[in-house]
Amino acid sequence: MTGERQYTNRCACGWEVTGSEDEVVDATIDHGRRIHNMEATREQVLAALHAPPSAVGEDRPDVGAA
Repeated sequence: MTGERQYTNRCACGWEVTGSEDEVVDATIDHGRRIHNMEATREQVLAALHAPPSAVGEDRPDVGAA
């Protein structure tokens, strides 16, 4: 998978995942469901992953692209 863009998502609880867009989205949804009893849609996770860097700052320290 050389050359494929990698994304990182960090949760306030300390959990972190890095991988392809699909890997990060699926892992984030699973983490939220299993650990925090939260449901997120694929679209919600994608919107957070693709948010401009200024939108990821202090308001969203748990989401960002690597």
